[in-house]
Amino acid sequence: MSTIKNDSKLNTKKQIKNSSEQNSLFLPDFCSLRMVFAVVIIGQLLAFVLTLAPLRMDQQLWNDLALISLFIQWNGLMCSAVLCLLRPVFKHYSNQFVALSSYLALLLMITFLSELTFYIMEIYYLTDIISSASHWEFLIHNLLIGGIISALALHYFYVQHQWRIKIQAESCTKLQLLQARIRPHFLFNSMNTIASLTRTRPEVAERITEDLAELFRMLFRDDHEMIAWARELSLSEHYIDIEKQRLGERLTIRWEVAAIPDDAMIPALLLQPLLENAIFHGIEPEINGGSITVTGEFDKTQLKITVQNTNSKNLVHRQGNKMALANIEERLEVHFHGKASIICHEENDIYFAVVSMPYQTKNDM
Repeated sequence: MSTIKNDSKLNTKKQIKNSSEQNSLFLPDFCSLRMVFAVVIIGQLLAFVLTLAPLRMDQQLWNDLALISLFIQWNGLMCSAVLCLLRPVFKHYSNQFVALSSYLALLLMITFLSELTFYIMEIYYLTDIISSASHWEFLIHNLLIGGIISALALHYFYVQHQWRIKIQAESCTKLQLLQARIRPHFLFNSMNTIASLTRTRPEVAERITEDLAELFRMLFRDDHEMIAWARELSLSEHYIDIEKQRLGERLTIRWEVAAIPDDAMIPALLLQPLLENAIFHGIEPEINGGSITVTGEFDKTQLKITVQNTNSKNLVHRQGNKMALANIEERLEVHFHGKASIICHEENDIYFAVVSMPYQTKNDM
């Protein structure tokens, strides 16, 4: 058990490190349409504030609003373009260097655009539309406003970045705690099966022990909490083989999961607890046993896995403590943030556990 705990701690550290490396740059992606739209909206709000500040309402106000909006949008979009182009270069440097370089780059762009704007106004005799026709006053005025806004924006991006890293680290830790509840439970049930076969069928017990050892080697060598569907299915089939040695003909299972792509990534040990629940609450209490059907559906964007089993007529036994289902629900929430769900219901003595989640591959993670 100490080895399992150490492996769990190492996995947590690796995941936090990987998350930090993947999100080391605090600047958002200014190449994305969402960020460009945000810059436009914020710029327009700033234009309204600067225009309405004098508290006057006349025709000149609307002219000023149009010119100020044009100037601010020009600055905002050009500065976003600069940060977009510099982002690939910034990935190799520390956040302190990125913050200072970004700030200087923004000030240089504001200076360049202010100089260009003033030059255009002089050519077309538009200098009377600004409060001061002085070249230096116009430049310093723009640099002060632009410098303050740029500093506030960079600080906001940094604070948001730190908050995101903290949430990811907490999620990794929470996943390890949730995973730790499943692994011992799975291990103990499997060991009980082996113990029951040791005296009566030692050769079968030996084979199951080897299968279990291989299964756990496959499970614990993975550093991620998401695994491919093909691997999860293999893990579940190993578990069913072990339970069949104990229950014999009392357990019947049908797999209808060909529709799910093998490369679909799902939380590790998602299917096995559902099968274990179905066996413990629906199959094991009945003398004649029962059947389990695992169905998989895929519509290019969403996966649906349904585990249905004949339910036990023993109301006390079938009530259970719902720990496995609550555990799966928490893990789905941590991984998919409200985009996945598990719904359980009963119809005509058949119990259904339906898990829905977005389809994603390893390249999407």
